[in-house]
Amino acid sequence: MSGLPPSVPIVILASAPWETPAPVNVHQIARRLAARGHKVLFVESTGLRGPSLRSPHDRGRVLARLRAAGRGPRRLAEGLFALAPLALPADWPVPARMLSDLWVAGQVRRALRRLAMPAPLIWSFLPTWLGVARRLGGRRLVYHCVDRYAANPGVDAARIDAAEAAMLQTANCVFATSPVLADHLRPQRPDVVCVPNVADVGLFSRAVREPLPEPSALAGLARPRGVYTGNVAGYRVDLPLLAGVADARPDLQLVLVGPVGLGDPGGEPQGYAELIARPNVHAFGPRPQDELPAWLRHADVALIPFLDNAHTRGSLPLKLWEYLAAGLPVVATPLPNLAPLAEDGTLRVAGDVDAFIAALEAALGEPEQRRAERLSRAQAHDWEPRVDELLRRVADPGGPDRVR
Repeated sequence: MSGLPPSVPIVILASAPWETPAPVNVHQIARRLAARGHKVLFVESTGLRGPSLRSPHDRGRVLARLRAAGRGPRRLAEGLFALAPLALPADWPVPARMLSDLWVAGQVRRALRRLAMPAPLIWSFLPTWLGVARRLGGRRLVYHCVDRYAANPGVDAARIDAAEAAMLQTANCVFATSPVLADHLRPQRPDVVCVPNVADVGLFSRAVREPLPEPSALAGLARPRGVYTGNVAGYRVDLPLLAGVADARPDLQLVLVGPVGLGDPGGEPQGYAELIARPNVHAFGPRPQDELPAWLRHADVALIPFLDNAHTRGSLPLKLWEYLAAGLPVVATPLPNLAPLAEDGTLRVAGDVDAFIAALEAALGEPEQRRAERLSRAQAHDWEPRVDELLRRVADPGGPDRVR
């Protein structure tokens, strides 16, 4: 059970907007905090870099934020509210960023007064929120590190690293979502707690437990099918690897379900158009998360074809446990956080086209009854017990009770 009384309000300084085609852990945590009785204000991210006019996603976010200006918090569910603050671009000079923090904090404080949320716990998913957090008068500050933020494309890495160093010195409690991220932070903050990402097992296990009908978009698509769900971003997904697999195995249908180019300053990544022009590569765009179990039920193998770079080396993708909860065998590129799971047989890893195809062949050869075994493996990696653990640690983080 939670050690944090439900009477404690919580401000989440988020790493994404609420309405996103690719929900991540901050959305999962926010929903569950509200379900446990906390009043939660989800403050949408103002970004780690300035918006790019070349990116349709960036242009859409700017327009959406301008349309939401002045509306105050909007109700999402019982006890859960979202605020879309206006801010100055993140790549403007330091004086402008300080003014922006002051401006955003004022917007958040007004929302807190309107919602009757005094002295909240502040839960930040980006290091650059520190200037805002210090102005909110919160009782404690949690830093929840999800990515190697300074390795994101288009950001000022030195600025992000400096912001993270300050956040690590200030926060009462620090979480990291993978062993590699935790090891990266511990030289500056030895008491970092590693709390790896998990899955909504109840949702994704429907692919095993229920006879979900095949999505109409898949009708007539040959088998076998390899599926990737999530953001097809050029800085994360190894598009040449997927192209090589598609060329070498023309009978294998590669199914891509998710947005394209989120986080890429230029929008659609280089090589994407050429990839999906292949007759056995099928891009279906983003689908609501509650529809994904049906897509996974009617696939044969799941893919995590990530590049090897400074950003992805810290990654322990949410989709791993979602795939396993849906009963699918998983083939991934050899990220450091996945190595122990490859060693114990949870998934297969391969680093080049030939090895990836061999791993796919082995995965496709597994008997159907192993779907239930994979679901059983995923049961221990569910959001409900994970949020209970987070709240227990937040309730007694040590250190002072006020944000410094």
